[in-house]
Amino acid sequence: MTVVHRGPYEMARPDLGEARAALHRLYGARTDQLWDDLLRAAQLTGRETEPAALERLVAAMLAADPVTALCGRSLAIRASTFVRLSAVHDLIRERERHLEAPEPSARAA
Repeated sequence: MTVVHRGPYEMARPDLGEARAALHRLYGARTDQLWDDLLRAAQLTGRETEPAALERLVAAMLAADPVTALCGRSLAIRASTFVRLSAVHDLIRERERHLEAPEPSARAA
């Protein structure tokens, strides 16, 4: 797995490398042809690193056979969870910073 961004709770955003590894665990030696087909369907090279690439791959996986679709759904859930946990983590950290060092106008009140 290539870690593009390490977020809160020691969780990493899933990426294409992780998607391929998940498919390999399911399909073994048959992964290469499936991977090529999914990349073609998603119009990807397999070297992309941006989150939108995973979204496109997941869409292709969801349109494939049921096992591949379930794997894609799992990746989509993980990606969504990562985004949400990261956003909440950022909000919590911002609130903590505010409480530790309130703005000058808040001290005067």
